[in-house]
Amino acid sequence: MNASRRLFLGDMHGCLVEFEAMLEMFEFVPGRDRLFSVGDVVGKGPDVSGLLRRMQELKVQTVRGNHEEIFLRAVKSGDTVTAKNRSGLGKDWKQWAQVISSWPYFVEMPDIILVHAGLEPGKLKLTEMDPDILISIRTWDGKGENLNRPGDPPWYEIVKPQKTVVFGHWASKGVIDLPGFKGLDSGCVYGKALTGWCPEENRFYSVPAREEYSPIHFKP
Repeated sequence: MNASRRLFLGDMHGCLVEFEAMLEMFEFVPGRDRLFSVGDVVGKGPDVSGLLRRMQELKVQTVRGNHEEIFLRAVKSGDTVTAKNRSGLGKDWKQWAQVISSWPYFVEMPDIILVHAGLEPGKLKLTEMDPDILISIRTWDGKGENLNRPGDPPWYEIVKPQKTVVFGHWASKGVIDLPGFKGLDSGCVYGKALTGWCPEENRFYSVPAREEYSPIHFKP
């Protein structure tokens, strides 16, 4: 297999061992294949710094998730306790803040939109969408005031993009495989699995979590 492939990875939260296992399963070839992350690389997991270093080495293209946003806002406000605790970076948090702050809220390709949580209904241009919605939406209330309310429809039932949207952020939903929508957060840090998706193969890859690194805070 010589053709270049893309591998999109779900929320990793410092799960370096599972990331390495995914690369092996995917038979990743540096310089040929490309890697993308839906964000939420930081926080909760066992080795956030190690994962970030490895992702830098492999030139993984990453969008900003809500956990990166929490970290950056804490850094900006001078709240070092929150920055350290919420990121999982410990003493390394300062050196990574500048790197993470360069991550965009979305990446648009000819065939795919990569975003952490989802798209804002009612808007067509990504540049006009509210970044807070891009990193946190799950459901849509018609106003954007409550983005995670039981009974409201999932955002992907509302929007109709012209490209496939690859996203994460919704571990309780698990893998979402719908025409035009690929949700990859399968709760690796909660002891479930790390999920990847390759559009060139239209194939999902899954690696079981080695252990439960963080307690589940939602109903599966």
